[in-house]
Amino acid sequence: MKKKNLTDLNRRFIVSSIAVLIIAFLMVFSHFAVVKALLIFCVAGLAAIGIWEYGQLAKAKSLQLSLVAMIAVAVSEIVAFFLAHKLMVFSQMPAIVLALGAGVFFVLHFKETTGALLHVAVEFFGVCYVAVPLSFMLAILYPISSAGISWDGRVWLVYLILVTKVTDVGAYFVGRLWGKRQLAPILSPKKTVEGAVAGFFCAVGCSVLFSWLGAKLFPSYFHLPLLGAIFLGSCIGIIAQIGDLAESLLKRDASIKDSNTLPGLGGVLDMLDSLLLTSPIVYFYLQFHR
Repeated sequence: MKKKNLTDLNRRFIVSSIAVLIIAFLMVFSHFAVVKALLIFCVAGLAAIGIWEYGQLAKAKSLQLSLVAMIAVAVSEIVAFFLAHKLMVFSQMPAIVLALGAGVFFVLHFKETTGALLHVAVEFFGVCYVAVPLSFMLAILYPISSAGISWDGRVWLVYLILVTKVTDVGAYFVGRLWGKRQLAPILSPKKTVEGAVAGFFCAVGCSVLFSWLGAKLFPSYFHLPLLGAIFLGSCIGIIAQIGDLAESLLKRDASIKDSNTLPGLGGVLDMLDSLLLTSPIVYFYLQFHR
C-alpha cells in the first residue's frame, strides 16, 4: 500500500509540475491578446469539466441534471465576469447571467414537476460552486481597468494559488507523519487535527513571506502589509481546508472516491476544491483595499 501511495504521489507531482509550468507561462504573458483569449478558454474549459464532474456526483444520487444548460450558464458567467472587469458597461452582466440561468433551470422543468425543487436548486448551486469562484480567479488576474488599479493581478493570482496549495501540502505531510487525532473521520479519515494546524500556520507563514518578498521585489504592484498578510493568510488557512472537506462531503454523499480519472490529477474538482472557496476571499480583500 505504501508503495502504491508513493507511486501515486510521484505521478501527481510530475503532472502538477507540468501544469504549474504551463500556468506560469500563460500568466507571464497573460496580457497578450492571444494568451488572454487562451486563458479565458482554459478557465471556461475547467468550468465545463468541473460542472460535468459535479453532474456525475448528482447522478450517483439518482439526480438527472441539465448538464448542457449548466455548462452553458457556467461558461457564460465566466465570460461575463471577464467583460465586467474590462468594460464598465458590462459591470452588471455577471448578475444578469446568473438570474437568466436560474430562469432557464426553472423552464427546463416545466414539463415535469416531480423533483423540480431539488433539481433546480442543485443545478443553480452547481454553477455557483464551480463557475463563480473560477470567475473570481480570472477577475483577480484582470482587475477592473477603470478603477485606478495599481496592483499586478498576476502576482496576486500567484499569491492565491501558492498560499492555498501550501495549506494543502502542509496539512498533508504533517498529518501523514505526525497526525494522531482525526479531524473529520466521517468525511476524510486520513485528515488530522495536527495536519490542519500545520496547514494553517503554513498558510500564514507563506502569506507573511509573500508580503516581505512583495515589498522587496514588486513594491509598485503588490502591497500587502504585515497585519493584512497575517489576516489574509489566516483566512486562507482556514477556508482552504473547509473547501477541501466540502468537496469530500459531496463525494462521500455520492459514494465516489475521486471526481474524475484524469491521469495524475484525479478530477478538476479534486484539484480546485480548496481554491473554489479561497478565491472569493482574495477577490473581496482586493475590492475592499484597492
